[in-house]
Amino acid sequence: MNNDPFDAGDVFWAPDPYNAGENPRPWLVLTAEGIPYGGEEYLCAGLTLSDLPENIEITDDDWRTGNHPERTSYCSPWVLATVKHDAVANPQGTVTTDFRERVIGRSVDYLTADLDVSLR
Repeated sequence: MNNDPFDAGDVFWAPDPYNAGENPRPWLVLTAEGIPYGGEEYLCAGLTLSDLPENIEITDDDWRTGNHPERTSYCSPWVLATVKHDAVANPQGTVTTDFRERVIGRSVDYLTADLDVSLR
């Protein structure tokens, strides 16, 4: 486990609360300091290998640091979770601010879709 806190835009492996079993999945940190208990937990969006139409593809240009899988990865902006720092299994790398902001924008779209007014 990494003792240093993660930053917005970091990608790491951690347990997946939406799947049975102990298989971790990669998570994109959407915000690290903007939530209560910053550095102890992170608001994240799940990454996947599924190329569903609403997923956002992560291209080579979207990675700032770190190695990415040989297969194309995608981010599901509606798969959101709070990940505890102690649960992080393996840092993967960092994506660009632009990519993170695109994911956040799509997440906000999903979160506000049922509201009468936009929160933006």
